[in-house]
Amino acid sequence: MRAATQLAIILSFVAAPAWAAQPYEGFWASTKKDCHDQDSANRLSIEGGNRLYWYETRCRAGEITADGKLGWKMKLACEGEGERFRSNPRVSVAADGRLVIENGPVGQAKRQTYVRCEITKKR
Repeated sequence: MRAATQLAIILSFVAAPAWAAQPYEGFWASTKKDCHDQDSANRLSIEGGNRLYWYETRCRAGEITADGKLGWKMKLACEGEGERFRSNPRVSVAADGRLVIENGPVGQAKRQTYVRCEITKKR
């Protein structure tokens, strides 16, 4: 067997390193109080870099492109309240550590701001 083929076979059995989490991943809420309120509609979880979960809305990012140092534009396919829809928000992490979503799929405002929750998420 050629050395390159042997190396490819060996590498296929070695676990690939996990990708680093994106700075926007985690558990977020509109206020610290909302972090602890299991029934709050103002909470958001971002998992795996491309899955966003609100109280009654779930989205998956099909495309994410960098937009500045700590900003990203996303193309989301969403489901919520029995409907399917698309959204193209800009997500960023502000200098103070808050998550900012502009033109997001949920909420009345064109811009939502969230604080990072320091609790573990229960599913």
